[in-house]
Amino acid sequence: MSVTFALTALVVCGSFCLQTANAGLLLTGTDYQPLSTDDQQLAIDDQSQQTSVQFQQMVTDQLYGQNQVENSLDITDNSNADVSHQFHLHESSEWPFPHKIDNSIGQISGVSISKDNLVYIFHRGDREWNQTTFFQNNVFREKNKGPISEQVVVVLDPKNGSVIKRWGSHRFYMPHGITVDHENNVWLTDVALHQVFKFDPSSGNVLMTFGTAFEPGTDSNQFCKPTSVAVTTSGEFFVADGYCNSRIIKYSAEGQVLLQWGRSTLVTGEMLVPPYQLWIPHVLTLAEDKELICVADRENSRVLCFNINNGTFKLEINPQLFQRLFSVAYSPMAGGLFYVLNDKNMDVVTETLSQGIVINATSLEVIGQFHPKNNEFSRPHDMAVSPDGTSVYVVELIRSHIRKFVLDSDIQNKYINQSDESLNFSLHDIMLNKYNMLENCAGLRENSGKQILVIMLIIAVGLFFTAAIFVTVLIYTRTKSIAHRKEAAFSRWQPRTLNAADGFTLGNIFNKKQRAGFEKLATVEVSEDDDDDEDNDLNVRA
Repeated sequence: MSVTFALTALVVCGSFCLQTANAGLLLTGTDYQPLSTDDQQLAIDDQSQQTSVQFQQMVTDQLYGQNQVENSLDITDNSNADVSHQFHLHESSEWPFPHKIDNSIGQISGVSISKDNLVYIFHRGDREWNQTTFFQNNVFREKNKGPISEQVVVVLDPKNGSVIKRWGSHRFYMPHGITVDHENNVWLTDVALHQVFKFDPSSGNVLMTFGTAFEPGTDSNQFCKPTSVAVTTSGEFFVADGYCNSRIIKYSAEGQVLLQWGRSTLVTGEMLVPPYQLWIPHVLTLAEDKELICVADRENSRVLCFNINNGTFKLEINPQLFQRLFSVAYSPMAGGLFYVLNDKNMDVVTETLSQGIVINATSLEVIGQFHPKNNEFSRPHDMAVSPDGTSVYVVELIRSHIRKFVLDSDIQNKYINQSDESLNFSLHDIMLNKYNMLENCAGLRENSGKQILVIMLIIAVGLFFTAAIFVTVLIYTRTKSIAHRKEAAFSRWQPRTLNAADGFTLGNIFNKKQRAGFEKLATVEVSEDDDDDEDNDLNVRA
């Protein structure tokens, strides 16, 4: 019975600790999503059901040309819904388009969003890129016109598109790409100058310049019509060296070349294009949570992603909807989303629209499309996603055209907006008695580190007390077993009543009768003669 009691205590304690650990992990897992009201009721009705949104990590060693579909993003509860309309964005009615910002804004070639959500655009003023802009050797023809006189960098209010700030006059000849990094530094590329610039966010002064003005080249110190820049949070950056060299170059934060890959190629027909052969890498985007640098390979109609550290190829996105990819952007929202800006190929007859396309970064499936109210874009050139993932901005090569698209409210409520009520839900209402033990651990949900420590302490204490009980019971049963063996050895065991003068005996510890005081310990001398001498008495002396 005592051993059974000890084992039962051990099982109960282990069950308690296991439930505590499971409850802690449910609350602190990185994939945990607060339960909606309906899901809370389901959890109460069936404790075995666990509601959480989990997104599978990307398969980084994917073979070239394979788009492995493991687990598509669950956007709606209707399994029969058209997948291309699950993740929907609508054009904002508060944004100034179709009204122009003002007459000084020319073709907008680039757009980027700062960490504080301001919209930066890079426009060409009175310049337009046409067939006569460059010589055959890629040298700019119109150098004698001088730099653009307009302020080509314009900062806009994300709410209504009003102008906040302008700068950049008398410096650029043919603007192309703009990137605002995590420190609000502004990176600009000029295809006429064949240069890349880094500007201070407050003063507008040049911090770094790469390339030689008006001199296209192929070595590591020169560019030929560079298109785009992507900057990591560590300060390392990538340049897409774009229309001529079709390569990607990685730099240290100090501007030293670390590595480069890619080369120009033109493949026609059904031939499979290798991942390191690019045809106008037009825009770069970073997916740092997945350690990827991705590029819109414009004329090859695909998005290619490479390892951010060593440039090795990781995956290709190439659905049938793609024709000419002008831009790609990434948002970590909902487990990772790629936004792709697709334009028509005028040489191919197709029903595909010039539109934005949303790609699930895990399954690489198309999960949404968006386009203007008048059915499609006109000469779309670049795109940017807000830091919170709720807004997408698209610029077109028509004077002053920039459009804003916003995620539908139901998608925002599902993946972004979480009310205080849903975050501070009651454990008792959700899981009833299953996790009631956590209600006494108020600090358990503060962060995963504290929870793990508390869980480990609970397990340790439970195991300690279980072991103590088990050892105590074991000693007790062992003592009684020895006593019984002695009785069997000497053929008799007679308890005696002790007087007050008698000594203290160990057997008195278990005597249930009331005792007057301590007794002296009796010294037992056992004869170890032959076993047949069973009539010898035990001599007990004080």
